[in-house]
Amino acid sequence: MKLSFKQDFDFDFYSDKTNRFIAFIIGFLMYSVTIAIMSCFFTYNLTSDWNKSLKGHMTIEFQSSLDGTDETLTEKQISDIIEIAKATDGIKSIRKLQESDILKIIEPWLSGTSIPDDFPFPTIFDVKSEKGAKIDLLPLREKLSRVSPGVTIHDHTSWYAPVIRISNGLFTFAILLSILIFATVCTTVIFITKKTLSVHESIVKILQLIGASDSYIASQLNKYYLSVGCKASSIAIVVGIVTVLSMFYIFSETLGFSTFVYMAVAIVVPIFTTGLVMITARKSVMFFLNNEEWIG
Repeated sequence: MKLSFKQDFDFDFYSDKTNRFIAFIIGFLMYSVTIAIMSCFFTYNLTSDWNKSLKGHMTIEFQSSLDGTDETLTEKQISDIIEIAKATDGIKSIRKLQESDILKIIEPWLSGTSIPDDFPFPTIFDVKSEKGAKIDLLPLREKLSRVSPGVTIHDHTSWYAPVIRISNGLFTFAILLSILIFATVCTTVIFITKKTLSVHESIVKILQLIGASDSYIASQLNKYYLSVGCKASSIAIVVGIVTVLSMFYIFSETLGFSTFVYMAVAIVVPIFTTGLVMITARKSVMFFLNNEEWIG
């Protein structure tokens, strides 16, 4: 007795050599849409992290060497700066960063280079603004300049807003690409379904003559596409998981990459696409059988 994983059909699907590549084609499309949706999540998470960390923040910086001297701000100057900031409408809180905090900020650009003990660290204040507040920076800068010249105010919104716009654009592009690939999957299934009915038109006529309903004929193709979808999704899931593990290996340290969501995408998207393939195949068969002039 010969062991076979092929199902028995009224149609000889396996005689058509072109059908051998259907699973690989659909599997490639499944993998493509998986990558596109992963890109959506990746871009959204990255943008969301930037929004949370930078929104409502600005930095007040005083150079360590002022007027040609090496003197830093005095305790009174620091106290005056904090009072001026707190008295400004829209500012929620202010705190002076320690040298260790500044070192953490510039550490990624040091590339292992050690900092000398007499390194002139600037005096930096981290300022949090109230939600939706618009702070007039010009009068604030004037007041702070009276305490100590050479003050610089960095409004994070002004420089990360273009990055956010680019990120949102990439997110939208990834969504549109996912929709386009899903449409391609449906179009491919419709084309292959029409071709299959055309090739086996004589069998379709015989089944109709002996009383087989359109639903029965559609179920035959549905079972076939279920087997094709399972093969394709298996390919897409394996390659998708390998991709996620590779991304985790590359980006885990730099971006805090988490595998849970991406593993779920790598598994759920091919399964969802398999269901979409079956639905599309059944609807296509019913349409072509009810409109026989389309067959041929």
